[in-house]
Amino acid sequence: MPYIAFVHPPSDGSEWGVTFPDIVGCVSGGPSFEAAVDAAREALAGHLAFLATEGDPLPPARSWADIQADPATAAEAEGAITQLILPGGPTEARVNIDVAIDERVLRLTDAAARARGVSRSAFVEAALSAAAEASL
Repeated sequence: MPYIAFVHPPSDGSEWGVTFPDIVGCVSGGPSFEAAVDAAREALAGHLAFLATEGDPLPPARSWADIQADPATAAEAEGAITQLILPGGPTEARVNIDVAIDERVLRLTDAAARARGVSRSAFVEAALSAAAEASL
């Protein structure tokens, strides 16, 4: 299940930081944006695995609209880059593909991506990953 993360740019000599508004205590970072996002995937996977082994329920992932409606998380997002993150290890290189999609489905996809505050590519990648993992 993908979660929204806030990727915070470095300040005063720090590294990039990553926080998850729906996963209290799950934080990560790295020397570059890409490294921070890769580390966040691993941190998210580890945090969720720990919760599962403790028998704790996994926190539900809120939509971008729900996060924006919460004043505490809206304040946390200020100055950060919003990123949809799937738990797991570092990703492989991105590959551009050419896909034909029904216009109505594309409009729905774009609306859903906007509602979550992510790009079309990030939304499609998360949906494909979730569907592929569910079918295994």
